Amino acid sequence: MKKNLTLLFSVLIMASCQTKKGTPLVLSSNGNINTITVVMPNQLWQGAIGQTVRDMYAYPAEGLPQQEPLYDLKQIPPEIFTGFAQSSRSVLWIGISDQTNVRIDKNTYAQPQTIAVFTAPTSERLTEIIISQSNKVIETIRKQERIERLRRIRKSTYTNHGLEKKFGISLTMPSAYNTLKEGENTIWFQREIQKGHVNLLVLTTPYDETIVSQKNLEQIISKRDSIGKAFIPGRLPNSYLITEKAYEPYVYHTSFSKKPALEIRGTWEVQGDFMAGPFLQYIINDKANNRNIILEGFVFAPSTAKRDYIFEVETILRSIKEKK
Repeated sequence: MKKNLTLLFSVLIMASCQTKKGTPLVLSSNGNINTITVVMPNQLWQGAIGQTVRDMYAYPAEGLPQQEPLYDLKQIPPEIFTGFAQSSRSVLWIGISDQTNVRIDKNTYAQPQTIAVFTAPTSERLTEIIISQSNKVIETIRKQERIERLRRIRKSTYTNHGLEKKFGISLTMPSAYNTLKEGENTIWFQREIQKGHVNLLVLTTPYDETIVSQKNLEQIISKRDSIGKAFIPGRLPNSYLITEKAYEPYVYHTSFSKKPALEIRGTWEVQGDFMAGPFLQYIINDKANNRNIILEGFVFAPSTAKRDYIFEVETILRSIKEKK
């Protein structure tokens, strides 16, 4: 097994060197969005090292009402990492080897492609590497997956959304979306899915620097719930969208084109009705235009996995561009 791993690892290095010399690549990578091919011997996958990989890359994604893994992991042993498998878009290459290797290769066998290579002489050292490098690998793969999702969206986009005229911004969204409702400072888009719908909300509010800088959760929830009450009714009379009371949202600082912003992930419910689902919201401080831009996506898909719908929402909202 060790000889096979060493041989395959050498091939991986050679392919990487060819890429660096500028050899043209003709293969397009393959794979479902948010899926990682894990190349490691079966006995490692079934033991403690495999469990560490699952702990680092398949833990429950944040802000979803049911547990879904951050990434779907598909393990294959090194000896069958050939042909179609080598064109996987996201790959973890993990094994025991005399040499310690910690690196991320790009476009080795296909493009776009990310291959994270982790090897070490002992199980203990390999476990340390997997844990310490997971955040970097996840961020690299997340960016790659957003680019890939956006590429697929651009095959057929919704262009008559009216955002440039109303707000001076644009979003890249699939043509399956339609404008559901429009107010003075708000537009609500929706697309039907097999068991529900995916929604996008774009609005502006008067400039408030503190809601982002102070990351005040009570203020964030109050603002969000007031928007739901004013603009997003439920199915029953006097029902409307609110932030689910039982669980606090996750809140992080982020930025859009160097503008300070917040990212909020959590679950919504309907006051006065039995509806719920995940949401993702961004609050952007747009000081130059004396406003806050609020971008939100929320999903209603009962009895259906929702991770990839929220990832679609994330990709669309992060495609925001200002009209020049």
